[in-house]
Amino acid sequence: MTKKLKTRSSLLLTTSFLATVLSAAFPSISMADVNYADNSGFSITNESESYAPVEVVYSHFIQHVDMWWPKDHTWWKGALRIDEQAGGCFCETTDTASAAHMQVSYVEPNKKVVMTGGLGPLQEMGVTGALTWVFSTIDSSTSSDANKQDGRIPKTKVTLTYHASGNIHFNGQKASNEDAANLVRVVDKVQAQQLNALTAFSDNN
Repeated sequence: MTKKLKTRSSLLLTTSFLATVLSAAFPSISMADVNYADNSGFSITNESESYAPVEVVYSHFIQHVDMWWPKDHTWWKGALRIDEQAGGCFCETTDTASAAHMQVSYVEPNKKVVMTGGLGPLQEMGVTGALTWVFSTIDSSTSSDANKQDGRIPKTKVTLTYHASGNIHFNGQKASNEDAANLVRVVDKVQAQQLNALTAFSDNN
């Protein structure tokens, strides 16, 4: 009984720590949704809008990832790149270390990019999935009221979905559905921040 209580306490502390570290960048203004979450996987969706044309947002996504991706969401605050081709790498490098955050599996310029793998701590858990970025042009009838400012209408919507499968665990102990859902809520918040960083960068550059 003592061991089980200790393990659950460790899970909760780990989730709380991840929430503090991963969400430190800035508050999100994206629309987020956890579609489902348990200890065998999850699905989350985030949307954000930009005033920039879709070609500009997509170009910033590929060519300037090192400028908009929050450095707090990297391993070493290293240099980032996205190779715009199937089999390419979403990679981080420093003078002494390197990491493949995800692998690019599908590229349709200005429309859709799919990456596969596990982001952040999910990678070492063996949890993997498909991270899909969809870029679409929107008009005034489909734009959100929250982003209608100074008479401007958002020009681009970016939808980010992450469908992941695998046993969510901490320190080798499989998480309960409740603890897994708590972690997924953190992942959802972090991805909302990452997506919002892209659209905010596109608005200002």
